[in-house]
Amino acid sequence: MIIGVDIGGTKTLVASFDLAGRITKELSFATPQEYSEFLSDLEGVFSGFSDMNISKCCVGVPGLLDRKNGVVKSLGNLPWVNKPIGKDVAKIVGLPKVSIENDSKLAGLSEVRSLDNPPARALYLTISTGIGGALVVDGNLSTDMIDMELGKAPLFFNGDLMHWEEFASGKAFSESYGKQGDDVGDNTAIWQSYAQERLGPGLVVACSYLQVDTIIFGGGLGHHSNHFSSYLGPYLDERLHSIVVRPSHYRSAKHGKNAVIYGCFEYAKDRH
Repeated sequence: MIIGVDIGGTKTLVASFDLAGRITKELSFATPQEYSEFLSDLEGVFSGFSDMNISKCCVGVPGLLDRKNGVVKSLGNLPWVNKPIGKDVAKIVGLPKVSIENDSKLAGLSEVRSLDNPPARALYLTISTGIGGALVVDGNLSTDMIDMELGKAPLFFNGDLMHWEEFASGKAFSESYGKQGDDVGDNTAIWQSYAQERLGPGLVVACSYLQVDTIIFGGGLGHHSNHFSSYLGPYLDERLHSIVVRPSHYRSAKHGKNAVIYGCFEYAKDRH
């Protein structure tokens, strides 16, 4: 049995998988701000999996990691610094070692592997409170770009130098247009404005660096890509240099809010 732990800023999801990748049980709890309280709550939840023969475990973490030593160095939405989460979770689960990986990277891994014909080079982009991304090459996470933080890319917007996610995230979308993505519907003016004025500039940079043929959008706002992706092709065609690959496919994430937990399964499955 493989266990996945998806640590979010507000909720932590724990799920067990059989070897075919099917969820057999899932439990969740509100993520505490205090790390010690989190470990206590996680231990309580794991009592619900005590009757299972657990062989592997992967933890999805929203921040910067020391993977080799299993340490959370810094998180974007939790005040945990230099916490030995790998060692602590392994003790709770009863394994000598668990894997840890950035949540956006895990989501990208699961989304690419869910496709019938996985692309050679895909960018997974999660657009929610912030912006995160993963580069997946031939069905595997690119180790060269494993710590990339696309949302923190500095870009000029309205005359100011800002991080991309400050004007293109789901949070920025609702603040700018006065609506959540769910409430915009088929308002083409808003979606075109968002795609070409806010999302497009960052994608020009991402495509120029990463040379991807497919972009998969996830996160609360990314799931509305059917409304805005049609504006991205012409925008990128006009601005990308001729030696830069034009993405030929734009997709919405398949697993939705469970993308990270399915990524935990895929990541753990690959490891001996």
